Amino acid sequence: MVALVIGVPDSGKSALAEDLAMKLSRDGKKIYLATMEILDDAGKKRVEKHRKLREGKGFFTIEAPIKVLEAVEDVPDLDESTVLIECISNLVGNVMHDEDPGCRGDVVGTVISDVSGICNRAKNVVIVTNSFACEEGFDDETKEYVRCLDKVNSELRKTAGEIYEFAEGEWLKSENN
Repeated sequence: MVALVIGVPDSGKSALAEDLAMKLSRDGKKIYLATMEILDDAGKKRVEKHRKLREGKGFFTIEAPIKVLEAVEDVPDLDESTVLIECISNLVGNVMHDEDPGCRGDVVGTVISDVSGICNRAKNVVIVTNSFACEEGFDDETKEYVRCLDKVNSELRKTAGEIYEFAEGEWLKSENN
């Protein structure tokens, strides 16, 4: 099962994703794949908030700002595990700014390849991502980031069996057949 949780920042995506992962895993192994690179105090506070949300839920945390497939490849019993990937928007930004030009050259392909690899190996995957409107006032780099994230989100929608989207102040669920 692949579930996609998509919404604007601070819409409750993490809490919903964790609840989904808990339900999907039942008593199985739960892996929290954290993609955020901590760059400042605001980042530290966000990470602390998310750790508190997960406290006591039995998640094994792996931190991987890039190369997320590589980060979980050697996890024992991955095929029996539920992986929560938090968050694709961080992953896209990290890949865009990675020192390896091979990654940067095809941001969408790199992210989709890694996430698809996890989806093919794990029993369940819950994917968290943001959605942003592309604003006129954005600089060219930010516009490129939003375009890449939109393309990645579009591809993830095709992969997901269930999609939870925050729209007009509420969570809406749809299913792919």
